[in-house]
Amino acid sequence: MRTTTWMPAAAVLATAMLLAGCSNADTTAEPTGKSGGDQTTAASIDPAALDTGSYPTSPAPEFGRATQETILDVDGQRLAEFTVVPFEIDPELTSVKMPTMVMRSGKNLGVVLSDAAGDIAHNHQMLYGYVSTATTPTTKTTDPSRSVVQAVMRFNNPEDAAATAREIHQNLLTVDDGTGLETAENIDILPNTLVSTGQTNFAAGPEVSVNAFTPHGDYLLYTWAKAPAADKDWTAKAVAKSLQLQEPLIDQFPATPTRAQNGGQSAQLPMIDQDKVLIYALPEEDAQAQLGDDMAAYGPRGMAHRSTNPPLTYKILTDAGSDHNAVYKTTVYRAKDDAGAETILTEFYNDLLSEGFTAAPTPQGLPDAKCATKDTVNGTQDYCMVANGRYVGEASGTDNKKDVDQQISAQYLILEHADQNAE
Repeated sequence: MRTTTWMPAAAVLATAMLLAGCSNADTTAEPTGKSGGDQTTAASIDPAALDTGSYPTSPAPEFGRATQETILDVDGQRLAEFTVVPFEIDPELTSVKMPTMVMRSGKNLGVVLSDAAGDIAHNHQMLYGYVSTATTPTTKTTDPSRSVVQAVMRFNNPEDAAATAREIHQNLLTVDDGTGLETAENIDILPNTLVSTGQTNFAAGPEVSVNAFTPHGDYLLYTWAKAPAADKDWTAKAVAKSLQLQEPLIDQFPATPTRAQNGGQSAQLPMIDQDKVLIYALPEEDAQAQLGDDMAAYGPRGMAHRSTNPPLTYKILTDAGSDHNAVYKTTVYRAKDDAGAETILTEFYNDLLSEGFTAAPTPQGLPDAKCATKDTVNGTQDYCMVANGRYVGEASGTDNKKDVDQQISAQYLILEHADQNAE
């Protein structure tokens, strides 16, 4: 999937944020073993020769159900599958940016919109949410682009969701944070949506943005769309398309009932590891590296939010019947059959090569792995992938090829224990 390497947002604008990106430079490496396009028969895998470092080589114990301490993270992760991916609104919105993440409280809306918006959502006891951000690809930060931020926020009741929408909308119209006030607008086909627009001058020329808030039961649906001023009509169309897709999608979300919704009783909390796939991923031992978005099982849409190629990720995983995939220190994909796993491996690896990565040596004893490398402004990025039955393991790292080799070698041995018949 080639998860996007996040960089911090540079600043918060009046109605959204300055989206941070990555720029990469190519490098080359000599392929060895069964790497790149080499389809020759490789030597058999030699488990005894694998260097796994200190990584575990057996599956983790089952994770069980979420607790009161973890339910907001777990439900937020599950919500990702029911949040529209920007490319579904416009197929050219493929460059994933921050914020794309689980929102663990109302305060997180401050990163998405403004501190005032975060305070308002917090005051109305927002439970959690998910937000996804993408732009059209550009080669320079000064190039004009179109952008969308799509978010779904859950509240205890419809009243709090609606009040949050009204108060944030009013704040945009009446409080100038230094970039000017928003102007109230109407979109005729969206009578229940609160809309405001603003205009900002950038190096690429004037740009127009729209904020749209739609209460939907216990949920608040939020879309921010930005485009060059000449493309203002596109922003309204983007908002309309997002709601056309988001409203029926969120209606399918199996949210954990609150006490109030469950007659004052605690509801049975969901399993952390949907479909028992997370037990096969390498665990992340660094607690600081866990931000609420990993130690998770995502479906095709959830994985697409995080991908460097969202449309490809969504299509390949959907076609392969990959209903749930594990994200931890490593990523594990599980297809419906071995052929699906091979497709995932081939398509994702070829996509790496199309992005400027070059074939890299495979780990000792694991000639069937596919590895790739690329020099970037953040250091040398390394990936290794390997299939085992209907599973595919993926490891990555920066400036430490040996560690990536150890990860994928341990991952392969863990997948030797994987249940090939699991649902």
